[in-house]
Amino acid sequence: MGDLAQIDAELSRVAHQESALRLRLGQALEVLGRTEGFRALGFSSLSGYALERAERGGRWVEVSRALTRRLEPLPLLRAALESGVISWSMAQLLVRVAQPGDEAEWLALARGHTLRWMRCYLEQRGMVRSGEADNENEAKAEAAAIEAEMEEERCRLSITVNREDAWLFEATCSLLAALETKDAGEQIEALLAEAQETLLAALPSGALRVEELPPNSPAYERWREQLRQWRAEAERRCEQRLADAQQSTGPAAEVVERAPLDELSTRELDTVVREVAEALAQRELKLARLLLALHRAGGWRRLGYATERQYARERLGMSRSSLLARRALGLSLESLPAVASALHAGRLGMEAALLVARIACPGTEAAWLERAQQRTIKHLRQEVAAAQMAVRMSGQRDCPPPLPAELDAVQELERVVRSGGTGSKRALHVTEGSGAWPAMLKSLQSWIRNGVQLSAGTSAVAQAGRVSLRLLVSREVRAWWRALEAQCTRWLPRGVSWLRFACLCVWESWRHLLGVPVAYGRIYLRDRYQCSSPVCCREDVTPHHLTFRSAGGGEEDENLLSLCTWCHLFGVHGGTIRAQGRASSIEWELGAPEPCVRVRGRERLREMAKAA
Repeated sequence: MGDLAQIDAELSRVAHQESALRLRLGQALEVLGRTEGFRALGFSSLSGYALERAERGGRWVEVSRALTRRLEPLPLLRAALESGVISWSMAQLLVRVAQPGDEAEWLALARGHTLRWMRCYLEQRGMVRSGEADNENEAKAEAAAIEAEMEEERCRLSITVNREDAWLFEATCSLLAALETKDAGEQIEALLAEAQETLLAALPSGALRVEELPPNSPAYERWREQLRQWRAEAERRCEQRLADAQQSTGPAAEVVERAPLDELSTRELDTVVREVAEALAQRELKLARLLLALHRAGGWRRLGYATERQYARERLGMSRSSLLARRALGLSLESLPAVASALHAGRLGMEAALLVARIACPGTEAAWLERAQQRTIKHLRQEVAAAQMAVRMSGQRDCPPPLPAELDAVQELERVVRSGGTGSKRALHVTEGSGAWPAMLKSLQSWIRNGVQLSAGTSAVAQAGRVSLRLLVSREVRAWWRALEAQCTRWLPRGVSWLRFACLCVWESWRHLLGVPVAYGRIYLRDRYQCSSPVCCREDVTPHHLTFRSAGGGEEDENLLSLCTWCHLFGVHGGTIRAQGRASSIEWELGAPEPCVRVRGRERLREMAKAA
């Protein structure tokens, strides 16, 4: 028990350090957002800036900025969070009710009670409501917090289909992504919604028993409610002991005085963001390793907590999904020591490490680590996603980073989708061998030639072999999938899988929005309707002439580029983005007057990024 207590104490200490660093990073991002300083650095949005320079996602940034704004008039709460007196989750709750005149009283109450008790106390008095927010940004942060709680219930949906159906599913996911449904769980929900609507219109009345489908099923709701009651009762029985232990914790850490961020220039703020992000990544690495050690030592059960959720919330101030994600990272990095070392040394950021951990194995670790250090986060995401597709479709776990021709072949699938799924006559470059990439590209080449076939039949050539898809969805969506599949399978034509039927329903409903002729459509299609900036993910594309027409630039494809409205009109023509060369190989410089990011083709010039 002694070792476990030491791990627990160290976990609590590191979690509070992480919260203080997150607050500091949130403050710096809030100043950059308020002054729009990120635009002077060549970024079209704060989320794009935070992803590349701090390696933090948009939802994380919104939640951090929301808490930062609410803590500005509450210095006592802010100091309590920085010193570890309260957790991040407790601070999120208290800022919704505390005022400058009574924050000390709220702090005293929080010290003697758990987060669950405080939430119930405030809800009973009508002081907080689920979804309550002051403005649009606060609403986003509130929705993100609720979504984080829902993600804790996610599980795997396993589907085994023939290879042609698997490619149809990949194409359908690309179609849904083009329609702004990018989350994997939301894509499965879209498939189910389209399939259920089609069945209701086509089948005889009463053939589909909708009332028995989750989440509408009364039995399913009763089961969920019973689980909630058991969990709440188990946590309630542990609360008094946890509250007593919380009151008996040691003295708070000393708050370090820092220079006001409002007085710093944009470049100085960028330096602060980079330094704090690096320190935060180091704390998260340590937290991941400690959580893995805690789990192996008996974890929350031996420490007397009712659930793992309760331990994460009350002891560490985070959701269970965050705990599980960090523990999974710690487990992955055990077999990837070079990635862990690069993360600790600051040569790799947190988002890059998470991406590499998804795809790398001991045999490909060195190659993926080198690739991650040569790419912006946007480009690394694309290459990891392509490699994950190769793993899914080939069944081979060892997958090195894609070569340029291999990445372009995967992106050709997206071009086929964007053009309406009519197929491609372009010959893909298929390398010889038996690895993941050759195996995947051979089947892709045969499928992509025909495009999306809306008939119920399948191609005998393309369907050779079986593919197992393992999708991360909520428990409700998995139950909905299984229940609807069980009810309608007997109505499907022989040999047509439930997955194929659902995908075809989506294509029948939305295919007409694709392949619409527009000016410069060939350029947009080549660039997959995405901004070509190496750090921008926007899709409101416009044509840009690399050599300006006023300087004699022509309309040839190599002189044309797809850029979003901001990157084109305000970035390039505003002087904060410089793009030189030909469309197939561009040298980018972001930031004025000196660049903070330089990219040649897809290769990020690391020495310039470090110097910035």
